[in-house]
Amino acid sequence: MAKQKDYGELKKRALLAKQRMKMGYWQQLLTEKENMLISAGDSQQAQYLVSEVQRERVKRDNNIIVNKESAGKDEELYLKVCRILDSEVVTTNPIGQLIDESEYESLDEGGKQRYILRLSEKFRELKDRYYKERIGKTS
Repeated sequence: MAKQKDYGELKKRALLAKQRMKMGYWQQLLTEKENMLISAGDSQQAQYLVSEVQRERVKRDNNIIVNKESAGKDEELYLKVCRILDSEVVTTNPIGQLIDESEYESLDEGGKQRYILRLSEKFRELKDRYYKERIGKTS
């Protein structure tokens, strides 16, 4: 039974890869990489950062396809982080702005602490992603 599921997952991923090839996904990534390198400079560090951003994007795109629900929540949180970082107002408590009040209120004290710690870790990851993705973009 497990082999059928693995085969189904493998087949699904193969079909998605074929679809990406047909839609020009990889060509689009190559063009974006060249544009980011032009904007960021042609140094060794810039090349590394651009490659890292692209790897993360491919991984995220695959995650969105395979794990739609959890990836959707992450992308929703990322949009909130982008709004916070893009705003002209200095934010002293970005974690407080990201809290889902209904989920937070339903937790006990220990759960609230774990929730805040996970949220702060997620904020740090998404903030790093935000700044890495801004390498090739001009304001």
